[in-house]
Amino acid sequence: MFRRLRSPGTARALTWAAALVLIAGIVAFVTVRLGQEDKGPANVGSVPTGFASEDFDPNATITEPKESDVPQAARVAAGEFVLAAVGRENLPKAWKLADPGLKRDCACTYKEWLTGNIPVQYFPTKGLRGASFSVDEVTPGHVVLQVLLTPAASSSLKPTAFYIGLKQRGKDAPWLVDYWAPVDVIAVPASPQG
Repeated sequence: MFRRLRSPGTARALTWAAALVLIAGIVAFVTVRLGQEDKGPANVGSVPTGFASEDFDPNATITEPKESDVPQAARVAAGEFVLAAVGRENLPKAWKLADPGLKRDCACTYKEWLTGNIPVQYFPTKGLRGASFSVDEVTPGHVVLQVLLTPAASSSLKPTAFYIGLKQRGKDAPWLVDYWAPVDVIAVPASPQG
């Protein structure tokens, strides 16, 4: 058995098979990637979060979510969370703005949260030159935004994009942040002290 596996013919056959699998993978990747560029963002045409697949009509016209689709209360909560949690400016307020799911992911108590060792990537917000957002997803009770934070001119950091997810658990409930992560992996100080 091992002699057959070590034979030059078997080695050639395995090499060709591996090359064909690699080529098929590249073709599939390129096809999917080019197909997404033609259709817009990857979430267009997918089942929105919070809906059962039987509620989704694949033939329905899907429009890009717009800034005006984001409830004002969700925008306010996102902005307050960026300053309170991301910039570590007001960790007690950040706790109040955090969704129970984010607190569960932290696996920390309120007292531990106040140390700033939280599952929210730090980014210096003191002297922030600007913050803007674009809308990734809006469904009833759920919003995902991309936030671009532009640091002070004196900072060595570059403008950086983050995803922020917000949930509203009930019609009159407040909007709370359940997700915060950089769009790309970035190198920033682990704490305000560097």
